[in-house]
Formats: sequence, C-alpha cells, structure tokens
Amino acid sequence: MKLTLTCLASLLLVISLSAQVTLRGTVTDANNKAVAGANIQVEGTSTATTTEENGVFSIQLTDGYETIIISAEGFTTQKIYLTGQNTISLKMKSSGGNVVNMGIGSQSKDQLTSSVSSVNSEKMIQAPLVNLEQANQGLTAGLQVQNSSGSLGEATKVRIRGGSSLTGSNDPLYVVDGVPLVSGSQSNINSNNIETIEVLKDASATAIYGTRASNGVIIITTKSGNSGKLKINVDYQLGISETPKKLDLFDGDEHRRLIFEFTILSEIQQISQGAGAPLEILVNGVETNLGREFIEDNYNDIESVSYRDPSGVVNNGNPVTPTRNRFLDSLAFDTDWQDEVFRTAFAHTANIDFQGGKESLNYFIATGFTTQDGILIGNSFDRFNGTVSLNSKVSESFSIGLDFNYINTKDERLRDNLDLGFPLQAIALPPSDTYEPDNFDRLFVYEGRNFYNPITEVNYSDNFSYENSYISSLSLNYMLNDKISFDVNGGIDFANIDDEQELQPVTLDGSPNGKTLVNNQKIRNYVINGWGTYSNSFASGNNLSVILGASYQESNASFSIKEAFVPTIEELNALEEDSPLLNNVLVPGAANILVSSYSRVSYSIRSKYDVQVTGRVDGSSKFSEDNRFGFFPAISAGWNIHNEDFYGGEGNLRLRASYGLVGNTPFDDFAFRRNYVTVNFEDGETIEAIDIGNDDLKWETTSQFNVGIDFGYFDNKLTGSIDYYIKKTKDLLFPKPITLTSGQSDVLTNFGEMENKGIELFVSSQNVSNEMFSWSTDFNISTNKNTITNLDGNRAVVGVNAYIENQPAGVFFARDFVGVDEGTGLALYRDENGDETTNLNNAELTIIGDPNPDFFGGLTNTLTFRNFDFSFLVQFVQGNDMYFATGEQIANSGINLQGQLNSQIDRWYAPGDVASNPGLDIDGNPPVESSRWIVDGSYVRLKNIMLTYNLPSAKLSQMGLLHLSVYIGATNLFTLSDYPGYDPDVNYADPLNGQIGQNISRGIDNFSTPQPRMIMTGIKFGI
Repeated sequence: MKLTLTCLASLLLVISLSAQVTLRGTVTDANNKAVAGANIQVEGTSTATTTEENGVFSIQLTDGYETIIISAEGFTTQKIYLTGQNTISLKMKSSGGNVVNMGIGSQSKDQLTSSVSSVNSEKMIQAPLVNLEQANQGLTAGLQVQNSSGSLGEATKVRIRGGSSLTGSNDPLYVVDGVPLVSGSQSNINSNNIETIEVLKDASATAIYGTRASNGVIIITTKSGNSGKLKINVDYQLGISETPKKLDLFDGDEHRRLIFEFTILSEIQQISQGAGAPLEILVNGVETNLGREFIEDNYNDIESVSYRDPSGVVNNGNPVTPTRNRFLDSLAFDTDWQDEVFRTAFAHTANIDFQGGKESLNYFIATGFTTQDGILIGNSFDRFNGTVSLNSKVSESFSIGLDFNYINTKDERLRDNLDLGFPLQAIALPPSDTYEPDNFDRLFVYEGRNFYNPITEVNYSDNFSYENSYISSLSLNYMLNDKISFDVNGGIDFANIDDEQELQPVTLDGSPNGKTLVNNQKIRNYVINGWGTYSNSFASGNNLSVILGASYQESNASFSIKEAFVPTIEELNALEEDSPLLNNVLVPGAANILVSSYSRVSYSIRSKYDVQVTGRVDGSSKFSEDNRFGFFPAISAGWNIHNEDFYGGEGNLRLRASYGLVGNTPFDDFAFRRNYVTVNFEDGETIEAIDIGNDDLKWETTSQFNVGIDFGYFDNKLTGSIDYYIKKTKDLLFPKPITLTSGQSDVLTNFGEMENKGIELFVSSQNVSNEMFSWSTDFNISTNKNTITNLDGNRAVVGVNAYIENQPAGVFFARDFVGVDEGTGLALYRDENGDETTNLNNAELTIIGDPNPDFFGGLTNTLTFRNFDFSFLVQFVQGNDMYFATGEQIANSGINLQGQLNSQIDRWYAPGDVASNPGLDIDGNPPVESSRWIVDGSYVRLKNIMLTYNLPSAKLSQMGLLHLSVYIGATNLFTLSDYPGYDPDVNYADPLNGQIGQNISRGIDNFSTPQPRMIMTGIKFGI
C-alpha cells in the first residue's frame, strides 16, 4: 500500500512538473529603457521573481493562464492576465514616483532638481465631469482649481502658484502627448484614457517651454498599448444629480407683506406732499404706528388702512383712503421658483477599450460616450471621445508612436448669468405670482411689469454649441547607440466650434419677429519638435545627460458671426448677403508663429549631487522685429543627503533649489502694431483704428526661485515634499492711460511688477499594509500671497475688482457699508474721513475684501479590505472673501419687489429700529456695490467618496473574466461653509469685459449655478 501511494505521488509530481511552463520577458519604461529590480509575482501565490539589470526575467507558471502582478518603485503597478504565451514584453508607466515625465525627456526623481507634482489617474475623480480640470481639484499642491459655475460646459479656472499677468493669459500650458495646446480641448479629454498628469511648477522645470511657461505646465499622457493577447475593458456609470442646497427665500405670504409695505410707503409719499405734518396711519379708524408688527397684522386687509393729516392741510384733516390697483388681489400664489428651475438630472457614461498587440506593434483603442443633464432646466451636455494609440518597434533602434484623440461635443447652453433668460434668475421673481404653461409660460400677474419668466426662454429658444476637435501626434525615436538618441514629434491641435441660437418671438430678446445667431470658430495649431539626447554613465559613478532641440509652432484662428431678426437658422442661412435683415459681425482673426531652440544639461555626481542648466530662445511674431526674441535660462541643483557618509538616519532626504526666467506674451496677436477694422459709415464703409500700437512691446518676464525638500522614511511608508517659492514678474503688459486726443483712451505698455510667494506641503503615508487590510493617506496644502508691487501709481477697476498697487490682484474695491441709520433707514457708508454718511457721493471707494485664499488643499484616504476598496477626498479653501452679487437683487431689503432671502425680514421699518438691513426703497434706485455683500468664501467639502467591490479571482475564472468590479459613490456630498449663497466654489466674470476683465474678476457669485451633488453607481469588467 505504501509503495502504491509513493508511486501515485511520484506520478502526480511528474505530471505537475511536466504541466509547468516558463514565462520569459523584459520590462521597460516609457522610453524603452530597461527597468531593473521590478517585482513579478503570480497573483494568489508566493511565486515571484525580479528583473535583472537589462530588464529580463523568467518565472515558472502552472499552465500559463495565471495573473501576474508587476510592480516597481516609481511605476504604476500593473496586472497582466496571461493567455498561454511563454514570452512577453512589458512597458511600465510612471506613477510619478521615481520617473517623472518632463515633456521633453524624463528624469529620475532621485536626480530631479525641479518642483514637479504628479497626479495618478487612479486617484482622479470618477464622476462624469464635463471638464477634466475638475477631476484634479484638491489633489495637487500648488494647483488651484476653481469652477466658474455648476452649469455644464462652463470653463474652469486653473492657477499654478498664482497668476503672473494682469492682462495676458494666466492659464498653464497644457501639453497632451507632446502637443502644446491652444484650443483648450484638454478640458474634454476622457479622463478614463489618461495615464498620468505631471504638473511642472518652478522655472527649472518649465524653462524648456520658454514663453508659454510663466504660468506652469501640465503634461497629460494618455494610455498606450502593451504587447499580449487582446484585452477588452468595459465600464458603465449612472449618475443622479441635484442641487446641494436650496436658499431660504420668501414664500408667498412674506412677499405679500413686502408688497403691502411698498403700497403703504408709496401712498404715504404721495399723500404727504403738501401736508403740514407727518401723516397718521389709521386701521379701521384707529391710529397705529408704522412698523413690522403693523405690516404683519394688516397685510391681508389693506382696505382697512387710511391716512390723516393732523395739520388739516390734506382733506381738511379727514381720513384719506386711496384708490388702489386691484391687480394686487391676484397675487394669491405661493410659488417656489427654485423648484421650477432646479431638477433631478441624470448622467450616463460608457467606455470600452481594446489593448494588445506584439512588441513590433501594440495598440490601445478606446471610445467613450457621456450624456449628462444639468441641474438647471435647459442645460445638457453630450460628448463622444475616440482614442487610438499605436506603438511600433520597427527595429532594435527605431520606434514609432501615434496618438490620436478625437472629441465631439454637443452643449445645450444657458444664457449668461446676468441675462433675465438665465434659469436661476427665477429666484428673483415674486413668489406670490405664478406662470401660465398654456400661455408661453408668461407670468400670471407681473408679466410686462419689469419681470420676465426665464422658463419662457428655456422652452421657446434653442442655444447649442457643437465642437469637433482632435489632438494628434506622431513621434519617432531613433537610438543611434546606448548613449545617443534622436526624437521627433509632430502634432496637430484642431477645433471647430459652431454656436447656434434661436429665439422665438415670445422671448425677451426675440420679440417681435424672432432672432437667430450663428457663430463659427476654427482653431488650428501645428507644432514640430525635435531633439537629440546624449546620456552617459562614467566609471566614477557620475552621469551626464544633454538635450539639444528646436521647435516650430504655428497657430491661427478664424471667426465668423451672423445674426438676423428671423425665427429659425434655416431662414438666417437663406438670407442674401446684402439683405437688410442680415448682420455680419466682423471679428478679427488670430495668427502667430513661435520658433525656438533649447537645451538642457544634467550632471549627477556619485548619486549625491545633481546640477541642471536649461536654456531656451523663443522668437514670437507677437512682437516687433526689435523685440521678437527672448532668452529664458534656468539653473537648479539637488543634494541627496541620505547618500552622504555623515547621514546616520534611515530613509531618504533630498534638498533641491532652482532659479530661472520664463516669459509671457500679449493675449492679442497684433498688439504691437496699429490695427483697423471696417465699419459702416453713412452709405458706405470706412476703416477705424481700434488701438494705437506699440513697437516697444516686449516679453513679460517672470523670475522664480524655489527651494524644496523631498523625504521618505520607514521604508518609504511616509513620503512627501515641502517647497517655498517666490515669483517676481516685471515688464507687465498693462493698458496705460493716454490723452483722448489720440483717439484712444489707453495703449498697451510694459510697466509694472507683481510678486507671488508661497509654501506647498505634500505628505503621503502608508498607514497599514497587510494581506487583509491596507490604508493610505495623501495630504496637500498650499499658500500663495500675491502682491502688485508697482503700477506707477495707476489702477484698474472692473466691477468690484481692482488692480491696485501694493495690494493682491483683484481685491474688492467699493463703498464700505457700516450699518443702517436708525432714524431714516438709509444705508450708512464710510467717508474719506472715517465718518459715517448716507450720501453716496461722499462715500469713499476703498478696499473692502480680498478674494484670494490664504490656503487651499485636499486630504485623500484610500482603504482596502479583502475585496473592498473605499476612498474619499476632502477638499478645502480657506481665508477668501466672496462678493455675493446675487445679494444685490435677492438680499437687498426687497428691492423692486423681487423675491428675497428670508434674512431681509430683518430690515428697518420705522424710526428707532435697530436692523441689519436698510429699509425698503420705494424709489427704484439701483443697487449700490458695497461691503454689504462681502462674505466669507471659506469651505470644507467632501468632494468625492467611493466604495468598490472587486470580484475574487476564483469567481473571475469561472466567469471567463479578467476583472470585474462594481461601485457606488458620490461627489460634492456635503459642504461646511457659512456662505449665504448656493456654493462658494464659483467665479463669475462678465464675458463683455474682455481679457482684462476675465483676469481681474474673481470671487464673484452672480446667480451662479452651484456644483451639483451627484450619486453614482457603475460596473467595470475586462475580458
């Protein structure tokens, strides 16, 4: 028996050994360089191995259909589902750990001398966000992301270490797969197709991009293929959105009290003209006092109210009962206008990608579709994305890569916030009124009385924007030998945008015949970039890397606008060019060329000391020939203190410092010359100068000093970085006032200086890590103090924001509201002597607030227990003021009998009242911009929360799947804030104020749509 068992055991062992297969392969990085020390493990077993110096490995498998896990420091951990092959080539993707993509070349983090932050795509918000930028909010130190509105299709403002220009662009340069963008199409890239995002922040990192890098650089790398059998990944997500907050507004009764008070005050004003003494108020013949109690007790019985002149001048002292407009009796409704314009909105997102190929040619092909309704009626957004990435290793020394990203969007847009047709304007409508769905949604009572129902606009107009765009790049890499390589990258950034608007005759702007508008914008951006790289490692342990390159970029844009008072687009397009109904709006085009050469030299000494020198020469057509070229150098150094003999501690400690110059160009392509436009004059056309031109215009130049410390302790379970920076911009481009005899009010000139300085902290910790449970935390916090240090005594004011010398850019500048006059109920303001006054002409214009935050950041926690993953992100902004411009209409003591916040019940009613808000103004005076509407914009928000269940491997095998997970989550789940409006994370800028208005305007909420609260669920699987 024992012999039989021994024979059986031996036979099983032989069969098992004969069934085993050996998998051999190589592991390389994105630049085809071998990754040594990478760990390869068979999932669910202890079988593992590591790669050799040349990236080669071999490992024993049971049958060749296992799952292997590949991990290495500085790279994203990957799971590969084997399909019986015995060889494989693996390309690892940087996780922002040890290898950093610098756009032109890459660097080991151990040798990095610049300030660079990395965003792992796995940590980006998974909600179907319309703007890619929103997915990075709160994730990166030094990167401030602020939403303009919660309406779909609205822009997002991104700032890296503050803005560096007063009139030029303050947006960072986006580089997608090697293509520097001008179209803004990065916002619509499908985040599901993004592999990594690198944020280049200091001058040493950005100098190689020269003139376009004064506001930082964001490098987006999309996913690429891996060799192996075809793998298909599918995911679907359903989202349900709603407004996160409703304002506490007047109901019908409270508004009727307001109308009652307005009527009484108006009657008193009219009857008291010529009276010898203040009028007495009588209720059923009994004298009473005007005040809040009188209004609340009698608002439903105005006919019982009369007046008497005790001096006997008016009506011989007998009671007077005015003849009253009976339309007030019709205001018997209780309409919650918020319920009429907000809605529960649905979003659907579906993605599918295909990945595989051979080492000689691998591919990644993906397509995705998002359809999303906004939380305001009349707002929706559809987007289709298509991505193709092909990588071919033609030979051992030559490789080709092609990346193509196609974007098609359809945006059902809303009117501008200040337009009465914007849905949220409905909250200012009288809640005591309603509307008639069968009569074009017109107001039942107040129609034609200075009120307009925006629901009419939504239901009887169309406002669509269509975009077709693509970003494409072709890259060639030739390895002459193991030290010298050459790269060429050519790219196209193209966008075609069509805006179409139809307003039917019943709408406010479409009356009486209807109105249509068609707008087309084409943006073309071509770039070719080539560089050579020399790398050498010396026997002394030193390393040298030299990059030398040149680039050519040409960008142009064309615009056309036509409009007519006809009801449909078809009728507009049918009009002859000479039709008197047709208005062709002339919009100047744009065109510029940028030619550049650059170099970067990096030298590392015995893995201890690193020095890098970068230089770039740019030539831009935006300047005259005398000032066309600029030189932008940078130098940086790093010190690996942990590699010193005297360093007795454990872990990693690195000190780095950098200094450099970067530039910025005017927003206008032709600002240096005098420009003219054609205008109609009498029966013909003539030309008109629109500016003066300035041949002496030159680059805005920003110098930046940065010092930072990188650390890693406890086997890198605790890592992080601390950075201090100071940016100084000189030769600011600014419109300097000139004499009007020139025909213009100002001329764009280089003068003025500005400074940004701040501290950034990032900490990442692996709190717990074992087979059952893991928990990691990422935390970042940033400060930025901005100061305009010199404007030659000038200032610029747009709305309530201002550029003022020795102040932060965009400070709030208006009258200082200090309270209410107890005797008259008028608003009190501070005059130039510090005294209180009710006279607006004497009230001083002064700085009343600062919209720039003291600090901002985010906290991310990720937990894993068995097959469950749980993560959440808390995002915060603190110390910023907001101007609640919406309050000028709905928090203004009942102005114009509009709907009001309930806080306006606490207002002045009669002499002697002590109140927070002035009395009701019956004269219809416009709102006064003042500190009355300056509020704290600080908030802490649970930005994202997600719970995921991953199906175990045993179940996957039974189902024939590579992976499957289901999840449920939420975004903007709750917000802690004292903000009186819907959402402090908004920033309205009037589009009519031009580029300087867009820059200067900040911290303003003017009927802005809040960020929606979204609950979502989804499924992902691979086959």
